Amino acid sequence: MGRKEKKRVKGRTAAYPGSYDGMGADTARPPRKKRRRRRGNNTLWYLLILVFMVTTTIVLTTTVFFKIKTITVTGCDRYDDRSLILSSGILLEENMFRLKDAQIREKMVKEYSYIADVKIRRKLPDTIVLEITQEVPFGAIDAGAGYTLISERGRVLECNTPVLPEEMPIVMGFSEESPEQGSYLEESDSENVKRMRLVMEAIRKMDFPYYNIIDLSDPYNLKLYYQDQLEIILGTDSSLEYKLELILKVMETQDLLNGFHGTIDASYDGEVWTRPSGQVKVPSINSQPQDGQATDSNPPEGQNSNSGSENPPDAGDSSAASGDVSSSQGGDSG
Repeated sequence: MGRKEKKRVKGRTAAYPGSYDGMGADTARPPRKKRRRRRGNNTLWYLLILVFMVTTTIVLTTTVFFKIKTITVTGCDRYDDRSLILSSGILLEENMFRLKDAQIREKMVKEYSYIADVKIRRKLPDTIVLEITQEVPFGAIDAGAGYTLISERGRVLECNTPVLPEEMPIVMGFSEESPEQGSYLEESDSENVKRMRLVMEAIRKMDFPYYNIIDLSDPYNLKLYYQDQLEIILGTDSSLEYKLELILKVMETQDLLNGFHGTIDASYDGEVWTRPSGQVKVPSINSQPQDGQATDSNPPEGQNSNSGSENPPDAGDSSAASGDVSSSQGGDSG
């Protein structure tokens, strides 16, 4: 073989490595582009099959499977289950995944004043559970012809209730005396709703039992009344738990429940003053503020109705210091 032929053979070997066997036969491999095209076609088929399966599953889920066979209600003892189920609009044999939860909740909360929230639980394969969160009466407004029960959020639960529920306090100071059932108190009463909640939370935390009327008429001079025996002045809504703790201590050390009739004033910084008066005059509902205006209070001589006043009560009044109450810290007056 000549020198030129050797170069030619070497050139072919270099151009196609591994494809020339030295005997003149080419062992060429399949082109890479064709293999890639086949692989791409298979991926497309897999995607089409997956889309078809997902679509079929969705159609079967919303039409054939998961039809409702049972509807139950939990968390509500104010209304009967049948009425609640009918009001929800949920039907048997309906597909549970086609229910519109938000619309059902809005409809039931609007229709029933004692329902605060509704959650729809789906128990596969065929059960719907209506979980009701029920409103709790927080206080009552004396409307003259009856009592209006309100929740802690200021929603009107009942109107013209002839009998005040046991241990339900009367709340004074709201401008709206005859609201509509199921509605919320007016915007002008929103601050008093917050104060009512703060007072009630402090009362519950301190387990304070000596009250049956809460007077919110003056935001700087909040008061509690206990029958016709005690007038308890709290001042502003700051440090309410601390004030109630001091009051309980003074009532215990001075045995104020045994024959004492008068005022207990905790509106001063770290002090509780007692003032006997013989009989406590509870304000009537006609003295409640209108259009959000606070009524004028009649403080004793030397004492300003603003709880920030530094003037103490008369020298003849008795007082109890509170610096030895280790579990509390005194704040500013009021």
